[in-house]
Amino acid sequence: RVFQQRATTTDATVTTLHTVTVAASTTYLVEARVVARRTGGSAGTAEDSAAYVVRAAVKNVAGTATIVGIVSQIFVAEDQVLWDATIDVTGATARVRVTGAASNNIVWHTTVMVQNVGT
Repeated sequence: RVFQQRATTTDATVTTLHTVTVAASTTYLVEARVVARRTGGSAGTAEDSAAYVVRAAVKNVAGTATIVGIVSQIFVAEDQVLWDATIDVTGATARVRVTGAASNNIVWHTTVMVQNVGT
C-alpha cells in the first residue's frame, strides 16, 4: 500500500507525518520517502531543502509494535543538519516522524510504502 501526507513545522519539535497501525502477529516493511522545503522563518537560508529515504521492519507481538534490527536511513540530503526524518514505534503503530529547526517554516511531504505478511 502507498500513502501520502503533508505537514508543516516551525520549530524543532518532533512531528508525526504518518502512522501505520501494525496488525497483531504481522511483520511490516515501512519505507518513507520524505522531502522538505523551507518556506519562511527568520533562521536558515531561503529555499533550504532536504530529502530522505528511511526504512524499518516492524513487527507486532501481543499488541506491541517493535523495530526489527535498526531503522535505516538509506539516503540523506539536507541543507540544514538539524533537520531529520525517521521511523519509530509507539503502542501498536509505526510512525514516520520529522524534525525541523527553530525559526524555520518547513513544508514536509512523505510517500510511505508498506508491505506486510502475517499468520
